[in-house]
Amino acid sequence: MWLTAQPQTCGSFTPDQRQWLTWMKENIAVEFGISQHSFEYTPFVEHGGIGKAAQVFGDQLSPLMDELTQVLAA
Repeated sequence: MWLTAQPQTCGSFTPDQRQWLTWMKENIAVEFGISQHSFEYTPFVEHGGIGKAAQVFGDQLSPLMDELTQVLAA
């Protein structure tokens, strides 16, 4: 639901961003949240960790992590 609502509010996500969002969603399902520390572990670390995530999402990474945690861990 969250992902399908996003194109109307912040533009569509690239395939690369969608993959990272899937990994973040999976992390939130297990850990009930996501933080910068999460990017030190699989699958994130194998794909460049927090540095790559910041490159993929730019300055929207931190707000996105907060919003995903709120929506998915609720």
